[in-house]
Amino acid sequence: IMKKLLVSLFALMSVFTAKAFVFDGIDLNGTIVQVTREVAQKGYIFDIEKQCLKGNCQGTEIYLSFNTEDTKDKTKIGQLIVEIPMAANATEAAAAYKNVTMLFNVIYHQTANANGVATYSVDADGTTLDVTAKDNSVVLTYNTPSYKPKK
Repeated sequence: IMKKLLVSLFALMSVFTAKAFVFDGIDLNGTIVQVTREVAQKGYIFDIEKQCLKGNCQGTEIYLSFNTEDTKDKTKIGQLIVEIPMAANATEAAAAYKNVTMLFNVIYHQTANANGVATYSVDADGTTLDVTAKDNSVVLTYNTPSYKPKK
């Protein structure tokens, strides 16, 4: 499982270029309409059970969702949420989370780590990344400069 985890993370990391807003070749700074159109062209389809998009990113099955509600600009995406299935049970999920955060500690500057959420600064424009464990997955939440957290 560790080998699968590292290969999956490496593949996913290769999708995120130095410009944090490019995901699988899609510029996330575009409008909601542009971004969702490009995501659909990449073959992501709506998964009724999970209520999000399902697709294959660099050989890894992932689930995508967008937060378009909590934004400063209602035409932009506030958050990109990437759920990566990685474990068969809670123990393996905790180990996967630990490995992901160890890897990101090398790549990004960690700004916080509390209540099961590791937060990283990933771009000079203010983009941050929250890493959490959820069920049998690791969830990467990219907070764009357009993101307006709830108070």
